[in-house]
Formats: sequence, C-alpha cells, structure tokens
Amino acid sequence: MSLWQSNTEALLALGLRDKIVAVQADYAPYPDSVAKAADGLQTIGSMMGFPPKEVLLSEKPDFVTGQVLEGFAFDASQGYASVEQLEQAGATVYGANLCGATDSQSTKIWNIDSVSKTLRDYGTIFNVSAKANEVIARLDAEKEEVVKAVRGKPTVKTAYFNGGSGPVIVLAGGIYDDLISTAGGKNVFSSDSVYVSKEEFAASDADVILVGTFPGQDFATQKAFLEGNFPDLPAVKNGRISEVPTQETDSSISVMVGLTKIANALHPDLDLPVPSS
Repeated sequence: MSLWQSNTEALLALGLRDKIVAVQADYAPYPDSVAKAADGLQTIGSMMGFPPKEVLLSEKPDFVTGQVLEGFAFDASQGYASVEQLEQAGATVYGANLCGATDSQSTKIWNIDSVSKTLRDYGTIFNVSAKANEVIARLDAEKEEVVKAVRGKPTVKTAYFNGGSGPVIVLAGGIYDDLISTAGGKNVFSSDSVYVSKEEFAASDADVILVGTFPGQDFATQKAFLEGNFPDLPAVKNGRISEVPTQETDSSISVMVGLTKIANALHPDLDLPVPSS
C-alpha cells in the first residue's frame, strides 16, 4: 500500500502494479510512463487527506510505504494508523525519502537522488533490483546532461514561489535547494523558509522566479500576481518567471523533468530537451 503518489509512481515504474492493494488518491496526473499502469488503482483517503486508521487496517496490507515516518500519513492524533499500530497488525512500514519532517530541510537527507535510494530499496524488497538499476541509470544520465550543460555558468539568484497572497509560500531547503543549485542557481530563501512576508519576497532580489503549480492552480494567475505585486524584482522586470509544477520537483521518477526545466529557466540559452516523464 502506498500513501504518497511519488512512491506509487516508483512502484509502478518497477512493474509492481500487481503488488499494490490500494493507494492514497493522486494529487496530480501520473507521468506518461506509468499512467496506463495506474489506471484502476483502488484509492483510499483523498488528494489532500490520508486514509483513516480503520480504512487502512481493513485492507490488511503486508507493506505500507509513506513519504515520512513521523506524523503525516502515520499521525495517530489525526485519526491515521501509527507506524506502531501497523506493525502490530503485521505490516512492514517504509518511509521513502524521510524519517522526520525536519529532514526535508537538509539537502544531505532529501535531494535529487532520494528517488534513486527509494527505487533501490523497493528493488531489494520486491526482488526487482535489475529493473530498479535500469530506472536509476536513466535518471542518472538525465541528471548528468544538466550538470554538464550548466558547468561554468554564472550562479542565478532564484526564488521558488508556491502561491499565497501575503504571506506568500516559498519552497526551500532539501530537494528544492538541491534542484536549484544543481541547475546552476542559488535559492534566495533560507532552508527553513515556508511562509515569507510580501516585504521579504520583494527584498529577495531574485533574478528568476520559479512558480510551483499544482492541479487547480493557474500559472497565468500566479504570474499576474507576481507582476502586480513585485514589479521591481529583477525577475519580474526581465520577464524571468517560469512554471515548474511541484510534482516534477518531488522525489519522484519525474524529478529530472523538473531539474531540466529549472536549468532552462535559469539559463535560457541552453534550451535543453526536457526528458519524457
């Protein structure tokens, strides 16, 4: 059972569709490479809510994977089954990418290569290591294309905007910082930033603004908000505002799609081909 879409995508990429009893409802369209395999998956919970304890336990899963072991999908105070309760019911629980919520701030713990670790672990658990190595090799090759292309390029001051009208939401730390730095940029906000005031955003001096959209959020509307509220930012003055959906900057099989889009946004002369998802 998978309680996070990026985990589901990794399982599907390894050909494990027949092992999946149920998944948390998806929060974005599945990548093309696994969309067909995702058809008909039983969903429990909702796009923004994990399944209640009773619903999850009723499925009698042998293996449950979430993104993080502490809180979130396993937060008993929210009515979800805890790791201990699942283990008592006979399930093995695996936290893909993170153990605790604060791990998300560290690029050493949560980074571009986190999905490769998850794929490798799933490969071992389900005895499909050869397939895992194949998928990892493709991701590594896509990453290397970007690394080679941005080598020697000037560092670009970058903000990753994720909505809100005041305070505004920014994506920073962990995989977001790793993506931006690997693409040749530097996040203008500290790794523990989530909500920043409009004044702080205006003072960031960002040369490029990435807009992390998700289903139901319109890029044109977000772009208009930035242009109307931060006209003096270099990124706004120079028209350097680019959409990079948050699904493509999660630790998923689409992460190199996001990396390539960020590199192209930071260095428009590159025009790197975006890999298929």
